[in-house]
Amino acid sequence: MIIRQSLYFLILASFLLSSCGQKQKEVAKVKVPVETPLTAIKTTEDITKDQQDYKAELVVDGIEVPWGMTWLPDGSMLVTDRSGELYHVKDGQKTEIKNVPEVFARNQGGLLDVMIHPNYESNGWIYITYSIVDKKEKGSHTALIRAKLENNALTSTEKLYQGSPNVKTAHHFGSRIAFDKYGYVYFTIGDRGQRDINPQDITKDGGKVYRLHDDGRIPSDNPFVGQKDAKEAIYSYGHRNPQGMAVNPRTGQVWVHEHGPRGGDEINPVTKAVNYGWPVITYGINYSGTKITDETARDGMQQPLYYLVPSIAPSGMAFVTSDVYPELKGHLVVGSLKFQYLEFLTLTNDEKVAKREKLLEGIGRVRSVRQGPDGHIYVGVDGEGVFKMVPNAAGKKTSSASNTTVKTEASSEEIKEVPVVKPTFVKLANASKKDVEESLKRGKAIYTNVCVQCHLANGEGVPKAFPPLKGSDWLTDKVVESIRSVKYGLKGQITVNGVKYQGIMSPLGLSDKQVADVMNYTSTSWGNTTENFYTPEEVAKVEKE
Repeated sequence: MIIRQSLYFLILASFLLSSCGQKQKEVAKVKVPVETPLTAIKTTEDITKDQQDYKAELVVDGIEVPWGMTWLPDGSMLVTDRSGELYHVKDGQKTEIKNVPEVFARNQGGLLDVMIHPNYESNGWIYITYSIVDKKEKGSHTALIRAKLENNALTSTEKLYQGSPNVKTAHHFGSRIAFDKYGYVYFTIGDRGQRDINPQDITKDGGKVYRLHDDGRIPSDNPFVGQKDAKEAIYSYGHRNPQGMAVNPRTGQVWVHEHGPRGGDEINPVTKAVNYGWPVITYGINYSGTKITDETARDGMQQPLYYLVPSIAPSGMAFVTSDVYPELKGHLVVGSLKFQYLEFLTLTNDEKVAKREKLLEGIGRVRSVRQGPDGHIYVGVDGEGVFKMVPNAAGKKTSSASNTTVKTEASSEEIKEVPVVKPTFVKLANASKKDVEESLKRGKAIYTNVCVQCHLANGEGVPKAFPPLKGSDWLTDKVVESIRSVKYGLKGQITVNGVKYQGIMSPLGLSDKQVADVMNYTSTSWGNTTENFYTPEEVAKVEKE
């Protein structure tokens, strides 16, 4: 895969737009530890294609968005499904855990990461991050709890941290959990879609890495302790949406990766009090192609260890320490949602990225990555479940893609139209002008908040990853299927404008009214035309496949 840097610099030089049009707050003032500044290194020119040395074996299926996973002492797993379920997985069978907190399961929100305490066998604590439902205040934020597991139910639940103030957007919650060798618990919260407000303001949560004692107390040496109005749990700031976190086994330092905007994913070793710059400096641009900032560097803001253009949409990260993979040991693996593979990053002795390789290419949208106690790398895949990466006995001689991954039967089938009675839609010409205008306005807002990251502001999608909505025959010729995909998500292969896509889209948690609004907006934008005007009443008649 050849990465052409010149195109992105051309785009960066052509536009200037801030997402909210707000002036950046002055960054927090704090003494940063003296250390050698990093020099950002862009992705290498070539990424070696999957040599098929590994295959994926299905461990458990039926988990739509397997966000986090951890292991109990008996080797069984706990796996979160973003929709709000926590599963105990043993011998390929899953049991739903009761007494899980209610989650704000919309768009990117829901039940997020899970991690057992390093001394779990003696204390029994399980740590979970999730998007909280706060009945006292509108909106939501990311929270960290700990609880114990008894008789397939969570007990003794304690809330250790809750981000504030709440935000009404439904994206960029983070979140990952890690413990360092001293027993501190680290977790991340994304910028909550308020990039010009939260990341650079230490009086607000969001766009930060946090550090706590395991019982939720603030460590006295956290960098902003005693600073007026500061969120004292903050360990570092200026982050966008860290969805991968792991402890470097050589140095003991916590590393995160940033799920960047369009381009500009980053890998960052996390240092106390350091400002990582978002959105004042970035190598990425808006999803619309417009510029976020003129700056890629500024004094007092840390450069990434490594950044990737184009974005791979990273989620999940692990250092390989296992003898199961001697050729991977000591290096880094990162999941790709966008390009649907596991990325292997070879590290030099001084912790620089020297080489990139694709593993498990075509496995699906990789959501989570962890090394299990048996030494295997486990990969959570949207719309599928959890897989285990095992060495392929056939090695490089294996050429069939079917030998590379093991998927559920449904994921490889063409999505077929269900023989149901189609709703009778109102004709656009017969709808009132006011109803149409109001629906299009609402639909545009929902699209911008929920859909633009995959299908882009111009509706053109991402080649080989996300189908276009602009000029899409899926919207015009398969109306019921389109509504069903927005309403319930989809899983399987779809064909749009003659091109096949592996269709894995999680349920968006939209109401029938919101689905109707999105359908009205996408069906009449970017030159698209339709005779229909979609209403909540007709959308309600579209049943799940």
